[in-house]
Amino acid sequence: MKWNRTRRASALMAAGALALLTGCATNTMTGRTQMSLISDEAVSKQSLSYYSAMVGDYRKKEKVIDAGPVKERVERITNRLIAQAVLYRPAAAQWDWRVTVIDDPETVNAFCMPGGLMGIYTGFMEKLNASDDEIAQVMGHEIGHALAGHGAEKMSLQLTSNLVVMVLSAATAQNARDMQGTHAALSVGALAFVNRPNDRLTEHEADRIGIELAARAGYDPAAAVTLWDKMGKLSGNQRAHFLSTHPSSEQRAQTLNDMQEPMRKFQTRALEAQAGQAPRQGHANHHGHGHEHDWLNAPKASRPVIDESKAIALYSPRWEDFEMGRIELKGSNTPGFVMKQRALKEMHDQARWRDLASTVMDLDHRLDLSYHYLGVAAKGMGFEGAGRRYLERARQLGEDKTTSCVKSFMISC
Repeated sequence: MKWNRTRRASALMAAGALALLTGCATNTMTGRTQMSLISDEAVSKQSLSYYSAMVGDYRKKEKVIDAGPVKERVERITNRLIAQAVLYRPAAAQWDWRVTVIDDPETVNAFCMPGGLMGIYTGFMEKLNASDDEIAQVMGHEIGHALAGHGAEKMSLQLTSNLVVMVLSAATAQNARDMQGTHAALSVGALAFVNRPNDRLTEHEADRIGIELAARAGYDPAAAVTLWDKMGKLSGNQRAHFLSTHPSSEQRAQTLNDMQEPMRKFQTRALEAQAGQAPRQGHANHHGHGHEHDWLNAPKASRPVIDESKAIALYSPRWEDFEMGRIELKGSNTPGFVMKQRALKEMHDQARWRDLASTVMDLDHRLDLSYHYLGVAAKGMGFEGAGRRYLERARQLGEDKTTSCVKSFMISC
């Protein structure tokens, strides 16, 4: 009997280990490896079911605002954010984008479920006296959670915790009744872990994505700081629902302050694009794609086609250097390059230029093939000057046997 219990636990542990090994994927927006045991489609389907029931309940209570200045204001802001969001994650162009304005003056909250299902309470706008720029920041933050796959990640963690509970229950229980009791006790702890507020890492990612979405849509990045300042003051006497699920950190305001200069550049370019001015030299025009499109109400068939090969990357000093042709590969990382060689070729063949450039920069292997990949990726994304510089560098390195791909015994060219 004990042997059977041990064998069962071992089988479950093996299944769990396999799930953990195969259930991780790199998020192409954030560059972070995330738990991924459930598909985006499955998460979106579950979210739609919950969202529909929730909105239906508010509608029965006559709490949904379907028309008027408030609804129009929220939709105008949100449409501009969606037009930028799909440039980072082109697959999101086919999400079931919706935004519900909930008439609840006492609730200070906003959200975006997986699949683009959004909501904002009138209390958020009224109690904070929120400007359009501040509304853009909070909705951008919430869209950031969806774009970064935080919902799917959290559900995957829940599945993993359930599996761990099963393993521990099977390994420690003496009989069926004991197993039920152990399973119930462990499940309570697992549920508390999964249902905790968003952690600092996912909040940081949502902050980063949100401020950039808003800036690229032409909204003032300074509003990210004023928004959280208002939220902090509001929570002095009564804790806002929004803050109860969005933990603050001492570094949040500093991080958002540090982003002001580069985000201001994005805002300026967005406003220039909206005014019909040409993009500045050295920068591809990623602004205004579908800017006037009604993502919330128009039929999906009428949506702009978003080129997957031109998916853009979140700002970083390193990515800005890539766009301007300033990347210098200095490392010697042949083993890492060999391990990623197949993946690099697939990214190249599939025209996944953002992912190809990011991976090459992460590997930092000084080789003519590395620069060739950077060159074609830059050209593919519209950075013509940078592309020419990298391809010329590839030609130069190809003449040196120590940095020539064809001279390597481990790398296939």
